[in-house]
Amino acid sequence: MPNLTLYRGEKNNWWPAPEVRLICGMTLYGPWQPTAVSSLWNTLKNEVKGALGTSLEKKVAAYAQYLRATGRPFALATAWTDVGSFTSDYNYVIRIPNAHFFYWGGTKNAPDLGAAAAWTTPEQVTADFIVLNAPTVAASTILGFGHHTGTREITFLHDLPIGLIESCNGKPINDYAIKSKSDLSFDEKIKYAKYLR
Repeated sequence: MPNLTLYRGEKNNWWPAPEVRLICGMTLYGPWQPTAVSSLWNTLKNEVKGALGTSLEKKVAAYAQYLRATGRPFALATAWTDVGSFTSDYNYVIRIPNAHFFYWGGTKNAPDLGAAAAWTTPEQVTADFIVLNAPTVAASTILGFGHHTGTREITFLHDLPIGLIESCNGKPINDYAIKSKSDLSFDEKIKYAKYLR
């Protein structure tokens, strides 16, 4: 399967510079627990099941809107297209190898993984979707909620390892002097505690 390229902008009044931001990867403020993909998938299915709607499609759409409405501490928003995507002080490019897309399946009371979706171009995707990096949830190490919007947003429900972060502001991540936790002052460790693992 091909690589999936995504974009994320972060403001410097909320997020630290890449040298600190990426110490433990691109981490979330309040990730769901436990963090295994299979557990996250079960949580996501339960969240969708509990959303308002008289059909699976309406429940998925309602939960998608909830994710997009404002920043969620357990969610990392990205855009699939760079045209019209959010740009800011720190503009990251994220690369997901071997990406697999799936539409939602199951029923409104038992959401599940549906049919595989062709996704060579964003225009091929015609509904909200799930992103994995393997053919099954059990084999995947990522879980993304794909939104059928203008920028085809994808919300990840876990930390992203630094190996998936390709660049920031056009500069390869390998060219940044990423700090380690031991480089941080006592005050910095307190300030960034929620983002350190």
